[in-house]
Amino acid sequence: MIPEIDSYDGVKEELKFFTTSGVRVKLLISLNREKMTVDQLRSEFGYRTSTILPVIAELKSKDLIYQEDRYYCVTPFGKLISAKLIDFIETLHMFKTQEKFWKNHGSCTIPELFFRNIGSLVRSHIVEDTPADLLATHRHFIKLLEGCNVINGVSPFLHPDFPDIFTMFIEHKAVVRLVVTSPVLALMRERHSEVLQHVGDMSNFSLREIEENVGVAFTVTENILSLGFFRPDGTYDYNTDLVSEDPAAIEWGTELFEYYWRRSVDVTPPDGD
Repeated sequence: MIPEIDSYDGVKEELKFFTTSGVRVKLLISLNREKMTVDQLRSEFGYRTSTILPVIAELKSKDLIYQEDRYYCVTPFGKLISAKLIDFIETLHMFKTQEKFWKNHGSCTIPELFFRNIGSLVRSHIVEDTPADLLATHRHFIKLLEGCNVINGVSPFLHPDFPDIFTMFIEHKAVVRLVVTSPVLALMRERHSEVLQHVGDMSNFSLREIEENVGVAFTVTENILSLGFFRPDGTYDYNTDLVSEDPAAIEWGTELFEYYWRRSVDVTPPDGD
């Protein structure tokens, strides 16, 4: 038996408990935010008292909520359940509203732990080029970096503008850490040796090489996360980025960067002439 299927068989009745009643879900999520009276719940959703009271009784029977005077509150267990329920709902909503992006990109190349926590990206938006503006995504990316003090990036490709862009931020004292794949490093040494020589000894710049294939390109700062993927045919989509300023997404991106950083090795700057 597949473990996940075995787990499903053990909780399918609990799943039905939530998925067959929108009232249960809405009440539990609302009470997870703040304690409320029946009158407040009725006013919030427009339900009749006769609809709310049986649902409250069901939630109490599952030890998900409790009553304190006239108010209903989530139990610690109810808070755990509602947190995972909210994450599931928000993640599905993200996939629905950004369906084209997730269907047309190979997001499964993200390491398993981060793939499982993809719900951290729910408060994000898509930036993409248009027929009238073929550089919209790239220009938006540069603007996002303005004023940032910490710039961490992972790239499996070399954009011709990247060396000059990152050099500019390094010279303006931003702390820049980059992880690139071996083929990208070879291209950097071939095409931009002078740039590498210029920034190689600066204390606020670090460059590392990763030998394994990386299926995602992203930059994360203290303010933003900008994320891009390859298409199913193996070509990188330069025209579309997923961008978020949400702290949860930035934390997710920072941890993903550290994952690749730990799996990479320092690059020795090229010798000068």
